[in-house]
Amino acid sequence: MSDIRSFSRRRWEVADLAQDLQAHIAADPLVHNLFHGATTLDQVVNLLTRLVLAEDPALLREQEPDQGTLLQMLSIGFRLMVIKSLEQEPLTQPEHLVCLLARHFAAKTYEPPLAEAYQGIAGQILGLFDQWDTQMRRQRGGQRNMMRHR
Repeated sequence: MSDIRSFSRRRWEVADLAQDLQAHIAADPLVHNLFHGATTLDQVVNLLTRLVLAEDPALLREQEPDQGTLLQMLSIGFRLMVIKSLEQEPLTQPEHLVCLLARHFAAKTYEPPLAEAYQGIAGQILGLFDQWDTQMRRQRGGQRNMMRHR
């Protein structure tokens, strides 16, 4: 019974923490352009919240989300998705959307400008996204070539 309570408490904690994060992300009107399929922003934010809680729970628990902490959270989620995809595991739609959100917020122009540390995180996200995207294109190209030669 205590396992069920623990599980339920954890689910509620994720939902509570995700609520503030979702409001912060949803405040950017361009974000909504990424969501045309069956996956909702709610699902993506819950996934991101679980990933951040596993890696760096203080980011969610100790402060309200702002542009800098959002970039840190997206960086965590994006790095984990890159690792998963490079291990030849296909990403689900919510996982892929974490990557697109990371790129979006990293490429965004902020007014006032981000602190230098956060600009560095944004640059790292963009650099990793370019490398990852190139690798994924190669993999898809290689798969197409294998299908043609069968």
